[in-house]
Amino acid sequence: MLYNAGEHCTVLNIFSVLWTGLPYDLSVAALLTLPVWVVTAFSLRYPQMRLRAILSPYLVLALLFVVVVTVGDIVMYHHWKFKLDACIFNYMSSPGSAGASAPMWYIVTCLSSAAILIIGTIVAAILMTPKRVMEEGRGINRTNFLATGALLLFTVWGITGQRCTEASVYEFQPIVLNHAAVNTTGHMLHSLWIYQQAPQKQVRSMKDEECDALMQDLYPEQMDDITDTLLTTTRPNVLTIQLESFGASFVETLGGAEGVTPELCRWMKRGVNFTNAWTSSFRTDRGTVCALSGYLSYPTYSLMMEDDCLGNFPSLASTLAAYGYKTDYLYGGHSENMNKRNYLLASGFQNIWDISNLDVPEEERDAWGANDSISFQRMYNILTTRKDPAWYFGYQSVSSHEPWTVPYHKLENEVYNAFAYTDHCLGAFLDSLSHTPVWDNLVVVIFADHGSMYQLDYQHPMFFRMPLLMVGGAVKEPKTYNMFVSQSDMVGTLLAQMQISRKDYPWSRNVLSKNYKYPFVYATYPSGMLYADKTGVTMMDLQSGCVVYSDGELAENRVLRTKAILQRSYDRLTEITTPPQPSRGREKNLKSPLGEV
Repeated sequence: MLYNAGEHCTVLNIFSVLWTGLPYDLSVAALLTLPVWVVTAFSLRYPQMRLRAILSPYLVLALLFVVVVTVGDIVMYHHWKFKLDACIFNYMSSPGSAGASAPMWYIVTCLSSAAILIIGTIVAAILMTPKRVMEEGRGINRTNFLATGALLLFTVWGITGQRCTEASVYEFQPIVLNHAAVNTTGHMLHSLWIYQQAPQKQVRSMKDEECDALMQDLYPEQMDDITDTLLTTTRPNVLTIQLESFGASFVETLGGAEGVTPELCRWMKRGVNFTNAWTSSFRTDRGTVCALSGYLSYPTYSLMMEDDCLGNFPSLASTLAAYGYKTDYLYGGHSENMNKRNYLLASGFQNIWDISNLDVPEEERDAWGANDSISFQRMYNILTTRKDPAWYFGYQSVSSHEPWTVPYHKLENEVYNAFAYTDHCLGAFLDSLSHTPVWDNLVVVIFADHGSMYQLDYQHPMFFRMPLLMVGGAVKEPKTYNMFVSQSDMVGTLLAQMQISRKDYPWSRNVLSKNYKYPFVYATYPSGMLYADKTGVTMMDLQSGCVVYSDGELAENRVLRTKAILQRSYDRLTEITTPPQPSRGREKNLKSPLGEV
């Protein structure tokens, strides 16, 4: 809390957080201590038992777990703004992506601190554990009896009590204080327990009939019609530009900071601009799938990271490839990070460029690979020299990300300067491409993969707002739309303009269909969900079941629809998992943090 809470770290808040989280802390401490007391109790009956030899392995493992989880939570919260949980294992296959976000001194300091704590606590625990129970300590005296009773009480209380759950500590604003009150070790243990269960069981909160009633008309099947024509042709070449962390908070036209992204704002006036677009998730691995596959995101599951799922859900690349399009993707970083390469290949991209084959000299690379000026220029060279009659090209930028080191010095604020650099590269690329023959039959779709945590957190709706626009010679005329649009709606809307059926995309709506009668957006973040429509915005925490943010009217309706979409999205997860898993989500009387069936 002292490290991450910032201005909210007042004396009053510190004591309030400690007091509110105390029952949860005591129950976790009792649970971890219980094996020690059990072994010690046996040693009273069998005095020859070698207490230190038996307890030391457990104490070492337990303390190692507590220290690593606690230090890891402190370190990663600064970047991720959520409690460390089992989802960290999804990213352990690409630790470089985490290390690239932090300077070397920060990484060295954190690792050194963790090493000192681990060694110190383990040595102390071993030395303080007696080899055998001393003669004078074998009797069951009143102190032992009371201590054992208290231990059992807190253990049982922690398992069954209402005051020893995450929901019991969610009493504060902002969300960082709630996270501080949650016991880090208990949170990790709980998430590991959930991680082992069938995903459907985690989120099931209502009966199928009720869920179907709430889902009616949210994602209509018949949405291939168009009420407005955006393109001059039904078979343009397609370029999607995914901007790293490019939330609306940096775009002045969308209510963000002034003067950071003038090029993007200029191009918004020249194309089709969706001013109320929202990202569907919080990280690149989730947002990429939402945007390019038109799928929903999951608060506890990353489709990109699961090889069993890849190829079992649709993608814009595979759909266009079926119509004769050549498909390519360029990413300035390492495409192996977060299993992105496997996702791209399974999605139908025939050629992939990344730092491994872009031939970028070592001295011109940054923490993430090839900076945006290099990757935009390489993409320009590829597009202006290709001879394919029909093509789709996907691109993702990298420079607007920590550690914010870019070869550009326009703004004093290093964060704003990094986004200004990407904006400058984007503007130069579009200006150059617009003066080539490639432009005439091209639609460029520009969007963010997710928002940025700079001056925001997941409890702030602005984190989920993003730019979404279409430009290019194939765009009929500049237009502006103000309805709610989700990141996952991009594919459905584009395919409808190309007169290609979106029947394979159950979660991607055509927002220009006459059947798009109820505009809303749904998004997920770590252990949480967001739902927004014209009545307001609601955010829910999955593990506690609490509403952590709500404004506007009819909040209860938004809560129910959020639960219904979450439940049905996990039901569909079984359809794209290979081999198929039995749906245990149909069982009755399953308890969920969101409610009981």
